[in-house]
Amino acid sequence: MKKITALLLFSLSTITLNAQAFIQSYQDRVNLLKKEDIISNLKEFEKLGIKTTGSLENENALKWIKEKYLSFGYSEDQIEEDPFSVGRLKSKNLIITKKGTVYPDKYVIICGHFDSINGPGVNDNGSGTSIMLETAKILKDISTEYSIKFIHFSGEEQGLYGSRHFANEVVFQNKTRQIDIKMVFNLDQVGGKKGMFNDTVFCDEDQGGSSKNNAASTQITKELMTCTTLYSPLQAKTDPAEHSDYISFEKKGEIITGFFEYLRSDLPHTADDTFANTDVMYVFNIGKATIGALQHFAVANK
Repeated sequence: MKKITALLLFSLSTITLNAQAFIQSYQDRVNLLKKEDIISNLKEFEKLGIKTTGSLENENALKWIKEKYLSFGYSEDQIEEDPFSVGRLKSKNLIITKKGTVYPDKYVIICGHFDSINGPGVNDNGSGTSIMLETAKILKDISTEYSIKFIHFSGEEQGLYGSRHFANEVVFQNKTRQIDIKMVFNLDQVGGKKGMFNDTVFCDEDQGGSSKNNAASTQITKELMTCTTLYSPLQAKTDPAEHSDYISFEKKGEIITGFFEYLRSDLPHTADDTFANTDVMYVFNIGKATIGALQHFAVANK
């Protein structure tokens, strides 16, 4: 019996290891990411101005993101505007859904905010927005076992308004779950500061809130770290998840992880959070890690 148990344990550990073995087709898709496309996105994002939630600039940014998805070939049926209000403040999240082939009703959410304060927010969070766009473009026609929702949140800077609305009123309605979520993968402030040696990214894990989802977050964060080193030149370190849109989901018991810059820039929330001060190569490399990781989490066609 001990031999059988040992054999079963060995088999299970082998399956776990194999789940994160390097997959050439994943790398081939990662290699489709172009630095010039990241540059173009960041420059366009900058030109949209200060995207304070509720402003015309914020509305124009949402329209710009939506047009990008349409240009990639996503249909109107896959794109949903999710309006919310906080007092007199009105804004919208943008949700793009790509259906899975095996588990079409279970979702991997990849998300990041597009609002900014006091400046154009090229790092915080044009960087995450740009990576999400390029990831969605590259994976558009790649089948995945799990469905994917690409969600661009507004209202993050004023208090996670958009993600809180989505988690509380869309994922749940009248305390009844409407969307089955496998995990939430958040991208926020991943642009670094130009001139710094940016060779490492933080992988955020849930170390607070309800302890019931911490262990699962630790596991997927380890997987995110592995994907980072498999599919990008970056090193990975862990960091506590805090003060970004995944927290709205954590409070509902969801499993969360995410990327955040390792060497923290002091420019977000200022007029100097611009393209000129952002490390484009760092964004590009985190983009590679993101494409590899999302394929792993959603189980892309090998």
